[in-house]
Amino acid sequence: MIEFELNGVTVTSEDDPTTPLLWVIRDRFKLKGSKFGCGAGLCGACTMQIDGKAVRTCILPVAAVAGQSVTTIEGLSQDGALHALQTAWVEHSVPQCGYCQSGQ
Repeated sequence: MIEFELNGVTVTSEDDPTTPLLWVIRDRFKLKGSKFGCGAGLCGACTMQIDGKAVRTCILPVAAVAGQSVTTIEGLSQDGALHALQTAWVEHSVPQCGYCQSGQ
C-alpha cells in the first residue's frame, strides 16, 4: 500500500507500485484534469506538482510518490476560488481545447 497526499488529503493506493501515477490519479481517484498525451514524458499534458515541482506523471511509478505531496490541476483552486494561474488564463483567453492546460 502506498500512502501520499493528494490535493491536501492523505490517500492510499493499492495499485501495482509500477503503475504510472497518471493512471492511479485518473482511474483510482477519478481526477481527470491531467491528461495522457505522449506516454514518454515529453508533451506535458500529464504534469502534476510533486512536492511543489512540476513532474511528468505518465512515466512516474506511483511508488515514487510515497510520503510526498501531489497536486493536480483540480487541487490548484482553494475554497472554490480560481488559482492566480487559472485567473490569468481566463483574463488572457488562453484556453482553447483545454487538453494541455493541466501541464501548464
